[in-house]
Amino acid sequence: MTIPSRRGLLFLVSLLLTVGCAPTSTSVQQEQGPKAGASLAPKTLRIALDLSHEPKEGFMIFGGGGVGGTEHSLMFHAGLTIYDADGELQPRLARKVPTIEDGDWRVLADGTMEVTWKLRSDARWHDGARLTADDFALGMQILLDPELPARRARGANLVTRTFAPDPETLVMVWKQPYMLANAVGIEQAPAVAYHLMADFYGQADKPTLINSPYWARDFVGLGPYRLASWELGSHIEALAVDHYLFGRPKIDRLILRYFGSPNTLVANLLSGDVDIAPLGSSLDASHLVTVKQAWDPADVGTATAMPRGVRDIYLQFRDPSAPWARDVRVRRAFAHMTDREVFVEALQFGLTTPAHTNITREDPAYRLLEQRGLPTYPYDMVLAERLLADAGWIRGADRGFQNSAGQRLGIEVAGTNRGDAPKEIEALAGQWAGAGLQTTAAQVNAGAANYEELRANVKGTFLFNWTIRPDAAEAMTTAQVATEATRWRGSNFSGYSNPAYDRLYDQYTVTLELGKRQEALAEVMRLGAEDVSTIPIYYLTSPLIFRKGIRGPGMAPPVQLASAWNIHTWEMD
Repeated sequence: MTIPSRRGLLFLVSLLLTVGCAPTSTSVQQEQGPKAGASLAPKTLRIALDLSHEPKEGFMIFGGGGVGGTEHSLMFHAGLTIYDADGELQPRLARKVPTIEDGDWRVLADGTMEVTWKLRSDARWHDGARLTADDFALGMQILLDPELPARRARGANLVTRTFAPDPETLVMVWKQPYMLANAVGIEQAPAVAYHLMADFYGQADKPTLINSPYWARDFVGLGPYRLASWELGSHIEALAVDHYLFGRPKIDRLILRYFGSPNTLVANLLSGDVDIAPLGSSLDASHLVTVKQAWDPADVGTATAMPRGVRDIYLQFRDPSAPWARDVRVRRAFAHMTDREVFVEALQFGLTTPAHTNITREDPAYRLLEQRGLPTYPYDMVLAERLLADAGWIRGADRGFQNSAGQRLGIEVAGTNRGDAPKEIEALAGQWAGAGLQTTAAQVNAGAANYEELRANVKGTFLFNWTIRPDAAEAMTTAQVATEATRWRGSNFSGYSNPAYDRLYDQYTVTLELGKRQEALAEVMRLGAEDVSTIPIYYLTSPLIFRKGIRGPGMAPPVQLASAWNIHTWEMD
């Protein structure tokens, strides 16, 4: 999948810098050992990540969300399947990807569904124990335990039962057909070491289970690297697993360093104190441009960007009395007040294009959406004012809007405090204030322990990313609304709820034939745009930056936007 325009394609090509090798820094020499016998010295790769992505709550089930979480998961663990660089589904712990044609993915007469997985016989846990189907059965039991605040992947609630007829066979029973039932990564069906955790799960109380060091500092996984040491708030040291099922990784040692701000992370890249900022570092366009300007003339390394998703304005729907929550005309007016070109040119350096829906132009569903009539909201203050007037908000002498009761139309514009987000907050608040809204700007600390709660309780809008995944639209369904009962976990943090949207999404997910599924997705997107569930702004990219001499990092599909999907194949000088 690519950035949806010719200009975007040229951008990706122009940002690819393949330049000369820089001298090895002193810190690398210290970590890799003395110069003598260098050919035998362990190779160490220093990876830069944002501090907010440190997996303090665990590598899976109770933590590990977002792109940063996926980077960690793929380094230390493995799932049944994985997506390759072209976005094609491949087996990993499974021998093959189940298909309807082969009979290992079956829709039954009663409307339920069974998917049968055959496991690889050569997969071993980090402690050497053999992987069995019981590991997945236990993982799913914990994931779906209603008394546990698990981070449940989309679609997981459709699994009714998982069992193991024999050590190499796993059967997942679904209560209905589901389009991604054979795309099962770590989030969808996590393997948990049965030999270590089965008795503990049966005996421990829920808080003790949740806080077990197994999920984090004592984690035993199936990935190419294992935990060696962990200094919270600073770094993790990881060592290559000799018996990894695809062969021992070519890089012996990883140092995952965590930085409290993207600017500090970039400074360490430029100083040579870290070697790579993977996609999970979640840097912004300004950071990519900074590194490009420094590295291009100096022949230091590679800086490029991958299609990531769409940058959206998420309106808060939790307060039904809010003007935008109760009247779609107000939401449409807000969309018309948003000058997307300003975001693209001023904040994204002209490196991408505006977005009017949450799928790319290359998606076949996009063409169907255009044919059926995609509702769009180009920058148009005249139309915005007319919509507000129809909704009872009239522009006064001071150019602001008020209703018949004399109430002023105001809204909070919020986002995180990291990267370019504060600039976007100010830009949007400024645009809407200039249009006549009373705006306040607010920043949410992305590193706060209760970040998800803070995000779910903003008073007006929150600037956030829409991922380009087949199941991304589930983030606006009622079932995914984050609440205190779910410990604010749930992809629908804005509280949007529309029964018609829920029905369309459900129909989309049970449609297994590709062509009809694309038609169903187009309908989901059309309704979302018509009801202004979010306001798309522009197509988003994610930087990937690494020093010369490192080989292997490259394309990652938006559906699995993490560089570490093939980290076991990486090499370095």
